[in-house]
Amino acid sequence: LSGVLGLLVLVLAALVVLVVGLIWTAAFALLAIGTFNLISVAFSVLFIGLSVDFAIHFILRFRESCAAGSVPADALRESGEQLGGALSLCAVCAALAFYGFLPTDYRGLAELGLIAGTGMFVALFANLTLLPALLAVLPATAPARSDEVAWTQALAARVRGREGRVLWGALAAALVSAMLLPKTTFDFDPLNLKDPETESVATLMDLIDDPNVGPYAISILARDLVAADALSQRLEALPEVASVETISAYVPADQEQKLDVIADLGLFLAPALGAPPMAAPTDAERHDAATRLSRALARLAAHGSGETAISAERLHQLIEVLGRSNGYVDLEQRLLARLPGRIEALMQSFGASAVTLADIPSSIMQRNVSADGRFTIRVNPSADMRDREALKRFVDAVRTIEPHASGSPVIILEAGRAVIRSFIEAGAIAIVGISIILSIMAAGWREVVLVFTPLLLAGLMTCAAAMILGLSFNFANIIVLPLLFGLGVASTIHLVWRDRESTASGGAFGTSTARAVFYSALTTIGSFASIAISSHPGTASMGTLLTVAITLTLLCTLVLTPALLATRTLGGMVPDRRREIRE
Repeated sequence: LSGVLGLLVLVLAALVVLVVGLIWTAAFALLAIGTFNLISVAFSVLFIGLSVDFAIHFILRFRESCAAGSVPADALRESGEQLGGALSLCAVCAALAFYGFLPTDYRGLAELGLIAGTGMFVALFANLTLLPALLAVLPATAPARSDEVAWTQALAARVRGREGRVLWGALAAALVSAMLLPKTTFDFDPLNLKDPETESVATLMDLIDDPNVGPYAISILARDLVAADALSQRLEALPEVASVETISAYVPADQEQKLDVIADLGLFLAPALGAPPMAAPTDAERHDAATRLSRALARLAAHGSGETAISAERLHQLIEVLGRSNGYVDLEQRLLARLPGRIEALMQSFGASAVTLADIPSSIMQRNVSADGRFTIRVNPSADMRDREALKRFVDAVRTIEPHASGSPVIILEAGRAVIRSFIEAGAIAIVGISIILSIMAAGWREVVLVFTPLLLAGLMTCAAAMILGLSFNFANIIVLPLLFGLGVASTIHLVWRDRESTASGGAFGTSTARAVFYSALTTIGSFASIAISSHPGTASMGTLLTVAITLTLLCTLVLTPALLATRTLGGMVPDRRREIRE
């Protein structure tokens, strides 16, 4: 019972540190930026994943020291001394991965990078100060059992001696994933992040089907109406364009011929429509007319055939019902109440005259003519703009004629390109920065390779898995990449650094470090798997892709890393401390 209580105390301490660190990071964000956006608010997901990682490593190292015979106070000091360097290096590398977004053009990602990067130092501070203080005050005496490292030792033992097979398998997986990499896609359309079952989104999807009111039209400004009409003719020739609208569309073409037709119609119809209205029938006249119609329909239903007889019988039954309820007046009102007004409107239309721009209502003019006299051109697409390739072709085709075209399709396409460009820039900055830091802190460049290799393989396999599962990267799940980078770097750093100093059988996999890597990944997978079942498409895609990414990162770390560590020892990359001790 005391052991269970001790474990619960350790879990409680980790959760307290997590909540406190999250509050500190949110306070920094509000002070430094002031507000959160749809991208930067994801800092909480990143912070939870990495802060829990720090806490798990510290707590398991504390339990390991206690199991080795140290009293809790000495175990806390030993854990801080032995683990502080690795945790600090992990925090710096993860922060560099996030700070790489700061110089990019995408403001949402830049703010996320600032908040999440600073959050890594907050998490480090909280786990090296508040967590030891809690463990010193609380009855956290749950030493590790001797059999807890058995499975990690067994895993390392199965890999050692088969390093060649594992490395060749990893190379094959990397090559296959690299071949699939060009087929991964980025979904530029933010509408696909919305829940299609909600009334607002369903209504918008219905409007999209109408090219005259859809949100995917491109807007262009022309200096005058002549230029607008000339540009419209060039745009209408594009196969990607369904129609082009300008203010000229409100001025009918061939007005002289149309006015002649209207005048001829007025000559023949006006006398008939202008005749004095007949007196309304009496109730007796209505009843007599209905009776005659009912009898005629009954005969038609009896002697007719097919749809005609069926329709006659239905109408006969309706008239019988109206006769019993005296509903003739109500039916007449429903059918003919607006007829006089329609006739009056038709009579007025016979007096139509020529229409010019001066006759167009001011509300329409204001929507189509700017304050400085420029005219708006609306370009409607011919294809479904929810298809990424169709949207790209439409925007590129229009911009070949008018480079300054704007509108939601242009914004969607350029925003997606900005995100991709930002991630490429941030990734390059992060890789260079982390490589420099690791080169300074590591025992040679080979350890840098040991740290990066499982991470790069996991990244390639994640992109390949996304393609195979039919998942597209989007504005929501794109945070998979920085999180994968942060967690992956931290896990491999802990294993490589612990293996360098460990004298246990199995190296790092004979210590608590391998289990800490495993458990921290499990907590992250569990939290992300829970949001994968969300009804919101954007949230669900983020949870699904994060679950896949962290699972593959864990697999690469636990399988590939021991093979690389064994190869390092065999190849003499760094001194084998275990061999020195044996000698």
